[in-house]
Amino acid sequence: MLYISSFFMSDGMTYDTSQFYKMAQVIVNGATPYVDFQDPKPPLIYFTLTLPLLLGQKFLVGMLLVGICDLASAALVMQIGWKLYGRFAGVIAGLLFVLNIAWAQGYFIMTEPFTVLFILLAAYFSLCSAKRHYFIAGLSLGIAIGFKQYALIALPLLLLAFYLNKELKHAPAFLAGVALPLIAVFGAILAAYGEHTMDAALYWSFGVAGSYIGEADTDGMTNYQSNPLMLLPSLAMAVSMFVSLIFVAFSGVCRDHRLKSEEVFFLLAAVCFALTILIRQYLHYWVLALPFFALLCARIFRDNP
Repeated sequence: MLYISSFFMSDGMTYDTSQFYKMAQVIVNGATPYVDFQDPKPPLIYFTLTLPLLLGQKFLVGMLLVGICDLASAALVMQIGWKLYGRFAGVIAGLLFVLNIAWAQGYFIMTEPFTVLFILLAAYFSLCSAKRHYFIAGLSLGIAIGFKQYALIALPLLLLAFYLNKELKHAPAFLAGVALPLIAVFGAILAAYGEHTMDAALYWSFGVAGSYIGEADTDGMTNYQSNPLMLLPSLAMAVSMFVSLIFVAFSGVCRDHRLKSEEVFFLLAAVCFALTILIRQYLHYWVLALPFFALLCARIFRDNP
């Protein structure tokens, strides 16, 4: 599937990928990221993609990294479903995720596959593991934020789950874990490139949010906003591709109102991450919501207590 999909990676479908590799090439060439070239994403995706460039196999190694992330994410979805609902439901959750990720362009070299993996690790270690590891969960979420800003959405949702579980006392360890990777990444940029570059990295990672959402360009860089006349058709097409998954997930929740704290997190994460498609009507935005819809669907097949 990875090999076949590479034939369809046209310029129109891979604008983000080409931008990521341009920034990675800046780093490999010894130039200054975020200064000599700008792109509104956190640093981890660019430094990760320096590996395929250094190996001389830009798309093959890049897609291999994405494939590993997808496989690991499917295994985590299965494991979370297994822990909460039983073996059969866990397998259903993993299959729903791995089959639908193709519709969501989740096999392209984007930030989302990397981000989803670490969001799922954060959810697993804080909500589902036999012995909770709140600091490791925080580290995982911090790394996810280092790949894509939207991972920040999971932060208040996980804290809400802690509150519902009466485990809010572990929030400091969790928050310390979130902060540590971000401090390390931006601290490394400060050490390697200086204060001006670190300020630029922070700006292009988090400071451009307002203009990216509401304006046609950011400091001269086109934001590729949807034409208002195309917004609703694009949104309808995106939703229609996942309508059965969404319907099954919400019908199960409506039928049984007794939600565990973990399920409250799944429901809110599915809704909040799905709503990011209102910002840009790109199908790969659905990858962030997909594992949580899959788990809510698998809930219907849970073992009898």
